[in-house]
Amino acid sequence: QIFTCVLHLDNDCTAVVLDPPRKGCDEDFLRELFLFLPKKIVYVSCDPATQARDARQIVDAGYDIVDVTPFDMFPQTRHIENVITFFRK
Repeated sequence: QIFTCVLHLDNDCTAVVLDPPRKGCDEDFLRELFLFLPKKIVYVSCDPATQARDARQIVDAGYDIVDVTPFDMFPQTRHIENVITFFRK
């Protein structure tokens, strides 16, 4: 029950910023996120593969991808941070 203390907020005015570990979001968290139904989700990830896996579930839950921005924060390495912004349809 992650979002219990904010359920009184109007979800049309809410945004959730996700920055999970490399393994991505777990199923329980995503289930609770979709019940909370924020208007906007900003997902920051250091692993594009797990972010893509989670993005599929977010889109399937009724969100559109409106922006994808990769950041090369670690020059001379293969590591990037990637940010995807979703809006609820």
